Amino acid sequence: MISDLLTPLHYDYMLRAIWVSALIGGVCGFLSSFVTMKGWSLMGDALSHAVVPGVVLAYMAGLPFALGAFVAGLLAAGTMAFVKTQSRIREDATMGVVFTTYFALGLLLISLFPARVDLKTIIFGNILGISDPDILQVIGISVVALVVLGLKWRDLMLFCFDPNQARTLGLPVRRLHLLLLALLSAVTVAALQAVGAVLVVAMLITPGATAFLLTDRFGRMMGLSSLMGAATSLVGAYASYFFNGATGGCIVTLQTLVFLVVFIFAPKHGLLASKRRAQLTTPPLDGSV
Repeated sequence: MISDLLTPLHYDYMLRAIWVSALIGGVCGFLSSFVTMKGWSLMGDALSHAVVPGVVLAYMAGLPFALGAFVAGLLAAGTMAFVKTQSRIREDATMGVVFTTYFALGLLLISLFPARVDLKTIIFGNILGISDPDILQVIGISVVALVVLGLKWRDLMLFCFDPNQARTLGLPVRRLHLLLLALLSAVTVAALQAVGAVLVVAMLITPGATAFLLTDRFGRMMGLSSLMGAATSLVGAYASYFFNGATGGCIVTLQTLVFLVVFIFAPKHGLLASKRRAQLTTPPLDGSV
């Protein structure tokens, strides 16, 4: 039985998929804490779809698709910021209009040039077939993201928690905003390799949301989020061999299951704990104490 469990480790493509998935999951988990605190879940969804036309154009031009995705992500973020500052439209409506427009443009390009673009790779990812240049891109993005987050996490934490206080303390709020957008775009590009444009938003939100239910300290939240992101990505990629299913689907499904368990059983902020507190604070119907 042990030999059967070790079977995936006998294949180089599975080993590569497992450790690259763990790396991507850890970085996404780290950034997920800031996305959750800032309330940018829709922004992550927007960028994950908005990078599609950049990927398509990069494929058609023979360029690394990570370059096209990153440029498209920055353009989409810039478009959202421009529309928001120049109109009365709410931020959520702006994101919805912009990301659906970019995604529609990507699908149009795919339909016009179907032979030159692998739609399945863009939408669902292809971590099992990841090439050496793509691995280097993922490593480069991950290292840069981790270094920047490690150096600027306190400033970014304050910016996400209370931008007005950050501005009062003299922090460059606009630069921090752009920095977080750039990191979100870059990490989205890296995660596309593992789970594709459809599921990347889950890797950027679920670990942070799960950690948020487990602790009230942001530093501990970052550690838990990174750990859960890396562990679920590793186990999900490993399990996909036995299920013979999509690696991205296995990873995100596992992250969701972990979230549901924490949502119910978290010792302080879980559903059961909330019900117990409600019962303790609710007076009896007969008015007795």
